[in-house]
Amino acid sequence: MNQDDIDANKQRLWTFLENASNGVIRRDDPETWSNQWPSFSTHGVISGHGIGQSDFLWNVRSNEQVKQVFARIWNTRQLLVSFDGCGVFRDWRYNPTWKTNGGWNHVDQNPKIKPHRCCIQGFVSLTDQNEKTGGLIVYPRSHLYFTELSDVTKTSDDFVKIPSDHSIFNHDQVIGKLVHCRAGDLVLWDSRLIHCNSPATAIEERQNDQPIDLLRIVAYVNMSPTIFVHGQTLDEFREKRKEMVQNNCTLTHWSTELVVS
Repeated sequence: MNQDDIDANKQRLWTFLENASNGVIRRDDPETWSNQWPSFSTHGVISGHGIGQSDFLWNVRSNEQVKQVFARIWNTRQLLVSFDGCGVFRDWRYNPTWKTNGGWNHVDQNPKIKPHRCCIQGFVSLTDQNEKTGGLIVYPRSHLYFTELSDVTKTSDDFVKIPSDHSIFNHDQVIGKLVHCRAGDLVLWDSRLIHCNSPATAIEERQNDQPIDLLRIVAYVNMSPTIFVHGQTLDEFREKRKEMVQNNCTLTHWSTELVVS
């Protein structure tokens, strides 16, 4: 995504935030960013207030370059896009209560029901991400041992939280790494991969005259082949997706299922 698109989508995000708070949040006044902020404060994910049907996220999803990448992964352009949310970190050096939590390691795929590769998650970042901002933590090669997580999978849900003392972390190279990326980048990972997000780890003292901005902005996006739709015809499924759009629903990253986030 080029700089013009990045800047325009940041403004679309702010428009959503202001409208979702009925004008209480104002983009030019950080003092208002604590009032009615729509994310889960513990990890910065926004899934409420119809964010999944916002102009912001639809603009990102509609980017042809994003579709080209998913088309290459799945070797088809017959894809369904997720109605996912976004992730936002506020600069918690300005307000410590804005700091998110790290360490909530999880996978977003059920190892008992879906043991094989069937989903590639992703986001388009609108900000640079590094140790000074915080961002996505992944555990490379952990997907190779995915089925070992069956012992902590107690429900049919795809979100599976992993205890820090689980034996999967004993494998060589299963060590958490922060993903560095630049604004405009598309970041992708296998849904079987252990991951979470983390606040900044290299903290610089903020100067009093330093402008306050959002540290991290990501627009979650996933596309999966239409042939992954099961239990109904594709036309039936598309009709149900239309209802989700009309009802302003935000769903999970599973674009071939209808799971409200």
